[in-house]
Amino acid sequence: MQIVGGAAIVRLATLRNDSRVTASIYSRALMKAAELLGGRSELAKALQTPVAEIERWIAGQAKPPRDTFLRVVDIILDETHSGGADDTGEPPLGRDAAGPNRYVD
Repeated sequence: MQIVGGAAIVRLATLRNDSRVTASIYSRALMKAAELLGGRSELAKALQTPVAEIERWIAGQAKPPRDTFLRVVDIILDETHSGGADDTGEPPLGRDAAGPNRYVD
């Protein structure tokens, strides 16, 4: 980082994703989704993916496909939804990060 005229200038190179950090994000999200669903085998069923592949993603040996990761995000959002005063008991409408390929309960 360089200071010019009192403003900080951040070089583009410092903004690139570090693969270790990225893998950690995937791993943490997958572990949270597994915890919320009751285990890695339940997550594998929801994602229609072999448990061995879930294990590889959590270990950081591979990254899940984007659509699969977005389904993981959907699981976390759906399972951690905290209702407010206007909560009707129904799931929120219009939120589907994975598009038409949502996970199956």
